[in-house]
Amino acid sequence: MSYLQRLAQVFAHEVGNRLSEYTFVFPNRRAGLFFRRHLGQALDKPIFSPRVMTINECFRSLSNLRVADQLTLLIRLYALYRDLRPDPDPLEQFLHWGKMMLADFSEIDNHLVSNVEALYEAVKDVHDIDEHYLSLTDKQRNAIKKFWGDFYASTDKNDNPLHHRFIRTWELLYPLYQGLRDSLLSDQLAYEGMLHRHVLEHWQQIPDSAFEQHYVFVGFNALTESERQLLIHLRDRGCADFYFDYEDTYLSDPENRASLFREDNLRTFPSRYQVPHRTNTECPTITLLSVDSTVGEAREVYHVLNELYPKDTPLTTDYTRTAVVLPDEQLLIPLLDCFPEGVQKINVTMGYPLRASELYMPIAYPEQYFSPMPATGEEMIAALRQRLCDMRTPANSEACYLLTKALDMTEHALTQYPQLTISAEAVMQILRMLTMQSTIPYTGEPLDGLQVMGVLETRALDFDNLIITGFNDDLYPGRAHNNSFIPYILRRGFGLPTPERQDAIF
Repeated sequence: MSYLQRLAQVFAHEVGNRLSEYTFVFPNRRAGLFFRRHLGQALDKPIFSPRVMTINECFRSLSNLRVADQLTLLIRLYALYRDLRPDPDPLEQFLHWGKMMLADFSEIDNHLVSNVEALYEAVKDVHDIDEHYLSLTDKQRNAIKKFWGDFYASTDKNDNPLHHRFIRTWELLYPLYQGLRDSLLSDQLAYEGMLHRHVLEHWQQIPDSAFEQHYVFVGFNALTESERQLLIHLRDRGCADFYFDYEDTYLSDPENRASLFREDNLRTFPSRYQVPHRTNTECPTITLLSVDSTVGEAREVYHVLNELYPKDTPLTTDYTRTAVVLPDEQLLIPLLDCFPEGVQKINVTMGYPLRASELYMPIAYPEQYFSPMPATGEEMIAALRQRLCDMRTPANSEACYLLTKALDMTEHALTQYPQLTISAEAVMQILRMLTMQSTIPYTGEPLDGLQVMGVLETRALDFDNLIITGFNDDLYPGRAHNNSFIPYILRRGFGLPTPERQDAIF
């Protein structure tokens, strides 16, 4: 019996008719769906259902701010950047740096960095090393250059315009951070980390009615500092309960990095009720298979599933006890063609990548579809709308809807900020940014069928059979990419996430 099933039985027995007074908070929606089903199975009569939400939804329910979409944030940030810098880069060049800035801003607020100005002063002052660069040995210069990558200057600083452009940018980081917060607050908007910080900084202003519900946090592990403080505040008000799925013996081993957060969580956030331990304590059977290609992985998944579910498998089989986990979601498309006949029900949580649709091609390769190329952003949007209309069919209507929605968002940004000159290239960059991670959802019953999901979607869930593809170091936990203006040593010093934390989470 899974941890969520046992927890549902505990609350069905201990709380029963009062479950409508409870709000259950999970790391993701998928765990909440499974818990709601288990709760229904554990009850012997109809009752009003409790609220079930994610941690981000919990923060939003305690705030009067709205989370702005990424394009709105980037356009506002770019407008501030233009005001602060006399020779600003065009929008299409700024978008990449802007996304990095927004990610840093959200992490800074999510982890409640107390002195943001000091952090960005430290980032800015790092370039003082440059003043002593000529006195360093070749080995030292190479080490510094490796640390800073392309941003570090050559021996003659005057010959490196990229260095000077970057120096001028990081001098603006704190003014941009503060300016964006002020701009968003004036319209009751926020980015995710900013909203989390705002909730905690204005805790006393939250109406008492928000705490009439009893909050139950289930299945968490690596908490950001803002999440940790939220749980502490609710605990101190006596309206929160906490449950961690830490039954595995590996998580009790302090030498195992996976146990990094366990001791502090259990000590700081005790559980009100005792959840029975699982009865099946036998060691799982683990098989490692070496496969030489992505296509080979999909074929190997077919063979494993064919053994679990042969051709004559009854339709009444509970397929939800098996999950195929994809650290590399690009394997989804070849995998969908490799399910054996015995697997008659599949639930895909990730969706079909929008970039794999034929309608995405004019965005990916506009030069092949437009001749001559539209000259302005407005002309590019109009041309893309017409192209989508010409290519639309009943089979690709969902993709057409998502791309049209992205066009609408881009056009709205153009009208909201008429002072910005947005080129055709900028429009294409914006559309690629908005749609790169978009997926077309599959139609199906989420609680029926073999589960195909990404790694983080498995949090708080248990399965009898788990098949993980791409179980290699560069995918699981993945390589650490320093897409940040804040170097590693300062991230550690100011309590921001580091690659070690990512390893522990995976």
